[in-house]
Amino acid sequence: MKDEQALLRRLKAGENSAYQEVLRQYGSMLLGYAKRMVGSKDNAEEVVQEAIVSIFASIDRFEGQCSIRSWLFRIVHHKAVDYLRKNSRFVKITPRDDETMEEMFDHKGFWSNPPNLWKHDLEERLNAKQMLELVQTKMDSLPHNYKEIILLREVYKLDTEEVCNTLNITPVHARVMLHRARQALYRAVDDHLQQTGQGAATS
Repeated sequence: MKDEQALLRRLKAGENSAYQEVLRQYGSMLLGYAKRMVGSKDNAEEVVQEAIVSIFASIDRFEGQCSIRSWLFRIVHHKAVDYLRKNSRFVKITPRDDETMEEMFDHKGFWSNPPNLWKHDLEERLNAKQMLELVQTKMDSLPHNYKEIILLREVYKLDTEEVCNTLNITPVHARVMLHRARQALYRAVDDHLQQTGQGAATS
């Protein structure tokens, strides 16, 4: 925490070495995140470049209420969503009106009736490389808010607080959305396995 506070002071002081440190530490991570969101390296570079300009222009307004990492991800998130909306490619899913949170989740946010998926070891049916490629493909096909929360939590390992700061949502919302995103991903992969004759047997 002290190191981050020191870095923030250096950024606000306009030290070039501090900006270089931020780019060195987070640049490739942000670019990878943007690429998964917008779909191509060229578009991701455009998004990140716009985000960096915004980051450096707004550094004086950043008070350090959240981690530098989650602040950076939040700015890239907004730029990526702006890009997708401009190109009519932003798809967001919301719960059906007839579903209530109490029916779907327990008081800790876990599924009340979890889906009975993937009963057997998937690596018995697919090798690790094939499985990774399948999961990545199916994750890219998810609605953007589902794909994004899986990327932030599972791929880039942001903690719950950082995810909430990035997406501007509450911890309860984050927990619920992550459960729904995981289920959507599980179902997409399991459907593919069933269709190709590799799915788990049901009972």
